[in-house]
Amino acid sequence: MQQLDPNKFIFNKSLNAKFLEELFEGDTIYAETIFEDFLRDLPDYWTSVESAYKKNDVGELSTAIHKCKTLFGYVGFTDIQEFCQEFENNCARKPLHALEVGYLVLSQKKETARQIIENEFNRLKSFNAANQ
Repeated sequence: MQQLDPNKFIFNKSLNAKFLEELFEGDTIYAETIFEDFLRDLPDYWTSVESAYKKNDVGELSTAIHKCKTLFGYVGFTDIQEFCQEFENNCARKPLHALEVGYLVLSQKKETARQIIENEFNRLKSFNAANQ
């Protein structure tokens, strides 16, 4: 049976833990900073997505989704990052009305991700405070 290291932070199973372990190399202070940045930046990034969608501007929507794609990747949501890439590609090939389902799914994924990252950020803060 594998023994868990009590000094190692275990990321939420929804996140790509292998990717995050490679990215942060055990630096949970850095991870905390990146997760905090995600929570700070996501509302503005998503406002750009919503604005472009409401204006029926597929080019602007594609650009806004591209920025979100990077943001999701840095916190280990590689599955959402891939979904963003697919959506971004569809922006170049499809009219806005054909993107509606993807937009709604992405909106839901964004909110779920925000909640998970908020919880992970709080867990990282507690973990880092206890290990200083």
